Amino acid sequence: MIDLIGAGSLGLLYGGKLAASGAKVRVWCRSAAQAQDLREKGITILHADGGTEARAAAGDFVVGVLEDFAFSWQRQPGDYMLLMTKQKDVLEVCSRIAAHLEPDKLHPSMLPGLVCFQNGYGHIDRVAGILPGWTLYAGVTTEGAKRISPSEVMHAGAGTTWVGATEKHHAHGNEASKLEPLVKMLQKAGFSTVLANDIDSRIFRKLLINAVINPLTALWSIPNGELLATKRRISMMRMLLDEALRVYDACGIPWDQDIWDQIVEVCTYTSGNTSSMLKDVQAGMPTEIEWINGSIVALAKSSGMRAEAHELVTGLIQGLTIREE
Repeated sequence: MIDLIGAGSLGLLYGGKLAASGAKVRVWCRSAAQAQDLREKGITILHADGGTEARAAAGDFVVGVLEDFAFSWQRQPGDYMLLMTKQKDVLEVCSRIAAHLEPDKLHPSMLPGLVCFQNGYGHIDRVAGILPGWTLYAGVTTEGAKRISPSEVMHAGAGTTWVGATEKHHAHGNEASKLEPLVKMLQKAGFSTVLANDIDSRIFRKLLINAVINPLTALWSIPNGELLATKRRISMMRMLLDEALRVYDACGIPWDQDIWDQIVEVCTYTSGNTSSMLKDVQAGMPTEIEWINGSIVALAKSSGMRAEAHELVTGLIQGLTIREE
């Protein structure tokens, strides 16, 4: 049994394809309205051209609201939990789960493998503080998804999913044997999935890419590909990257020598995509800037230096949102 926490774009994509492939899935929504919509309509996954890629009928999976998760899970524990919420919602969502759990009824053998799919850095530490004793893993994905409606999602681009244990939160025992069943289920559902023993480096690689692309697209209100349209935009990208690399060097974090080429490739491959940060800004919602560029700032401070460019874009993005970060 796989429990997916959060029914946003990635939650619907993974939940829908897993359920359509025959996996036992429970999808937990933050809103009762979306839960009801999923009960009635199931999940439809669309190709970028509008055709249907997959569909999980309403009876193919279980749907519930987050407040009911703890009660249902304690009655019938799942094997894996995929935390698919945005970074900025992790604290709230995990706190709501913890508030309804009954610690005296929990045994370590009951606890599922919890895979965190958030962007940025520092989220697993937060989850560990709220749900102590749980076995935590990280998930990094390059899958592209855009939620069209409460029950429909567009698969905007196929990518790769890596899952594994971080060095800091390395679980006891054989990681491969614990995660292998999940990897096989994801592969059966059509996801290119890899059991990674270098998940930390993949987290920091994605952090670099997001820290360069997301804030600039949000500030200039442009799709990813437009970042490469002018020399001025490219120079701003390089400035953010170069400063972040100096921070990584100071912290002893390794980075790929071709990381700039990787960033250009992402911009090209997702040229028509609107970054999640731009979507949040357009909606007047808090963004993940604190956990992306703010993470670069925090890493710099931990090494006794400043990341002034990342401080600047963090403040500029925070000033664009209507709601407080």
